[in-house]
Amino acid sequence: MDAEAITQASVESLRKLLRDASVVQASQYFDGQDVTLISEPPDHQLGQVLARYIAMVLLTCEELRIVFKVHFNPEQIRAYRQTKRAADTDLTDKQLVDFMKELSNQMGGRVCRIFDAHQISMGMSVPLCTRGIYEIYADYQAKTGAITKFGDFWRLEGPFDGIYCSCYVELLSKNDLSGIKAEDEEAQEGELDFL
Repeated sequence: MDAEAITQASVESLRKLLRDASVVQASQYFDGQDVTLISEPPDHQLGQVLARYIAMVLLTCEELRIVFKVHFNPEQIRAYRQTKRAADTDLTDKQLVDFMKELSNQMGGRVCRIFDAHQISMGMSVPLCTRGIYEIYADYQAKTGAITKFGDFWRLEGPFDGIYCSCYVELLSKNDLSGIKAEDEEAQEGELDFL
């Protein structure tokens, strides 16, 4: 397989891994309820302002860098939390932002664990939050060369109505990452390690 084919296979594998990790983690975070992936949200495009807030984490290793974002409106998360009888103190915008920052943290953590299972150590930032309007400054333009760059976005439908996820990925090496799959961790769900 030539270098271009390896890079394209890595890009497609990473797209699937990030999407699958977001679905599995969102389902767990929202009490095991079903979460559906909408891979091409109608009437939206990458780089568009999708919601009022963005919770994000930055993931890095020698092979790549990922900016992983969760776009949401506090009203929809508040409505979900009210159905779960959350206390009024847990329904303020600040608490809802923290709730979604933790979701982005858990999604990023899942990605890190998947890479770790493939002997690739990945670091992760603390979860950050910013206004959704800043999405207009994001540059998702795909590039190939010494560094391959690409962006992706999708919608998750579930008990929270719908939230958007987006990512910007920079491949820093020409290593083949197409063998890294989200299923590796799912197979270990529910297993306990005793020390």
